[in-house]
Amino acid sequence: MKLATLADSLQQIVDGATAGSLETDVLDFKRDPHTVTGPGAPGNPQARLVEELVDAVVCFANARGGRIVLGVDDRLPGPDAFLGTKVDPAFLRSKVYNNTRPQLTVPIDEVEFAGTRLLVITVPEGLDLVTDTKGKALGRNGTSCAPLSEDARRALAHERRNPDLTARPSDRSWRDVSAAAMRQAREFLKRMTDLRHQMADLDDLTLLRALNVVDRDDRLLIAGETLFCDPEQDALDLLTRSAAGAEPSVRRLREPLVLLLPRALEATRGSIDPEVAHIGLSGGQEVALPDFSPIAVDEAVTNALVHRDYSRPERVVIDHSPTALRVWSPGGLPFGVTEDRLLSTVSTPRNPTLMSAMQQLGLAERASRGIDRMFREQVRVGQQVPGIRADEYSLEVYFSSGAPNRAFAGYIATLPTSLRENVDAMLSLVHLCQRSTLTLIDATRLLQVTAPEARDRLDGLASGPSALLDRDGDARRGERWRLRPNVARALGTAVQHRARASSARPRVEAHLREYGWITNKTIRNMFDLDVQQANQVLNELRAANVLVKDPDGPNRGPAIRWLPAKAKKDR
Repeated sequence: MKLATLADSLQQIVDGATAGSLETDVLDFKRDPHTVTGPGAPGNPQARLVEELVDAVVCFANARGGRIVLGVDDRLPGPDAFLGTKVDPAFLRSKVYNNTRPQLTVPIDEVEFAGTRLLVITVPEGLDLVTDTKGKALGRNGTSCAPLSEDARRALAHERRNPDLTARPSDRSWRDVSAAAMRQAREFLKRMTDLRHQMADLDDLTLLRALNVVDRDDRLLIAGETLFCDPEQDALDLLTRSAAGAEPSVRRLREPLVLLLPRALEATRGSIDPEVAHIGLSGGQEVALPDFSPIAVDEAVTNALVHRDYSRPERVVIDHSPTALRVWSPGGLPFGVTEDRLLSTVSTPRNPTLMSAMQQLGLAERASRGIDRMFREQVRVGQQVPGIRADEYSLEVYFSSGAPNRAFAGYIATLPTSLRENVDAMLSLVHLCQRSTLTLIDATRLLQVTAPEARDRLDGLASGPSALLDRDGDARRGERWRLRPNVARALGTAVQHRARASSARPRVEAHLREYGWITNKTIRNMFDLDVQQANQVLNELRAANVLVKDPDGPNRGPAIRWLPAKAKKDR
């Protein structure tokens, strides 16, 4: 509420209204206890004043802020209501600061009205749950204040620590929207096949209301400003490099988001080579493989522009070279989301109001569906899963490109849609192409879920007519899963550990002929492998009937010896 509007309310009191009848959810009138005389006068008016003002400040701070006018009796009509106050503003500021948690600094203006001195205390909306020094939290409900329940306190604390900035009123008017941006929005709506296409015929203000980007008083929200107003500074940097590390050419964009996002997606798609390799399927069909999955990159760019932290001034940056593509955005991961749970955490958009409006326009329906989509789509075209780096201030998604794994992509193309779109299946297959088994411990890390959930998911992939895995081991020996033999054969050269075992076979057989036995340590030294990789080679050679465990030696541990398979037969 502006001071000019407050002056209108004060004049209404002079004209005969009571201050109490003019109070709202953002305006309160209070009498200074020092002016109370007679039987009802407080014994310590200064302490009473501090207590009442701290309560009122906490109450407004836990709502959307407001103003407190000190020096007006809220029950008396006319000029008699203006009793004034002599209290020092600096004293009140100090008392409010010292008696609130977190400590609040409130502006206090001195106002002369109807021949009296008044104080106008402006209370900002709190950035967190606000209490007094005893932990009491009040909330405003209409024109009254009441203690917040424990559930309400927790909900408000969570909301304040993770505020939707785009739901707040903008400093700009809805009349400041770009005509080009509104035309683009109507073009999007006209393409809709549901009732949303009717919104294209609405006038500007009615359309903004339908998209919920203005408030009840038709004030433009930050979501509306972001979508439809020309920004005051550049919003996106497009960097293109001829090679990794080369000097980039830079293109900067400054447009409303409804224009910026399609332009950014178009520019990024244009930098992707859609046919770096081809795979042939049964029936003569040929499928082209790109250097980066367009779907995964669309997801990353959309997330960067929709879920960025709009309270920060930095630009989104898209940095592309032939072998790498980075998408950087200001703001870390949303509250409650960690890097080791990106695939399993329920989607928590940073800017729900902006996201909702974009969904209405159809801009976020085919993208912004989750990190798992980026992982799945990169794997499906034979590329590596993207890397994600996050800190308190920024989030970066990193795609690397190399020669696509054609054998892997070709096999994935033959799977039923339900499996091709299953991120668990894709990640499990990638792992089992590199290692012979997937343990339960590794599965919890890979799928980013708890052990019981990982077990259930992998058992699901090991059952049914399209099963991909076989379960091996038990709770005592350790649960693990392997590729089904028919799946391993269909994947062919994509199963790298089989190729490694095949190439190792001649040297291992030569060693066995000379020494008669071999160990994990010998394999590690021969091929520069780690323990697990050496075990994979040994397991593959055992499956190929090249060697067997020494039945007279240890059955577990590093001292296991392996004998030629023929030697066992000769015994």
